[in-house]
Amino acid sequence: MECELAPWLRFGDAPGVMRALDAIGAREPGLGDLLAEGSRRAAATGAGDPDRAMHVKGLELPGYEPRTLHAMAVGLAVNARGADHNRSGAYEADLSGDLDRLAGGSAHVAAAIETEDRAAAMDSLILCKFLRGVFTDPWEEWAALLRSVTGWAVDGAELHETARGIVASKHAFNRREGWTPEEDTLPPRVLDVPLTLPSGREAVLTTERLQAMVAEYHHARGLDKFVQERDPAA
Repeated sequence: MECELAPWLRFGDAPGVMRALDAIGAREPGLGDLLAEGSRRAAATGAGDPDRAMHVKGLELPGYEPRTLHAMAVGLAVNARGADHNRSGAYEADLSGDLDRLAGGSAHVAAAIETEDRAAAMDSLILCKFLRGVFTDPWEEWAALLRSVTGWAVDGAELHETARGIVASKHAFNRREGWTPEEDTLPPRVLDVPLTLPSGREAVLTTERLQAMVAEYHHARGLDKFVQERDPAA
């Protein structure tokens, strides 16, 4: 709509949206076939503006405003799958009241890592993520569930380490397929652009703040050595 790719597709036009969805699903020649490739590939063809494509690693952003949720911002930027709120639920930390969600730092990085680990464990245990709030001590309780089903002598610490290994494997896959550190970022239009909240506070996520949090994440995950291999000056 913003790039005016079709005269009949405009903001506020519900029938136009339904027409576009049908065209994408059927890969109709023209707009449907183009947008079926996703916003990154569509923009790369020259049909749109790459800076307007709201994605991370080709996966479009979910319904969260990164400028107002800095733990979620770093979680979306570094996620191996892209901007996936099911692989990093760091918005929980932002909304908990324990962090200043507009002043990202080390605590926000730690929250992003912990929620990423928990998501990896829950996916592997085939637990619905809507259950995550019912556990008082998730790692020990999940280990107890796993022991009951399998008979394995696993405790919370081992399960947590296994989850870290799962996340590491995802990053290893991406490195093999050509991942570059520059991909661990957010769309330009949400960086360095202030947003005034109803409270009067100004929400802004600077490029420098995001880069610092991403670098801290890389270090915590043991990824900084791969960053340095690509850029010795990093």
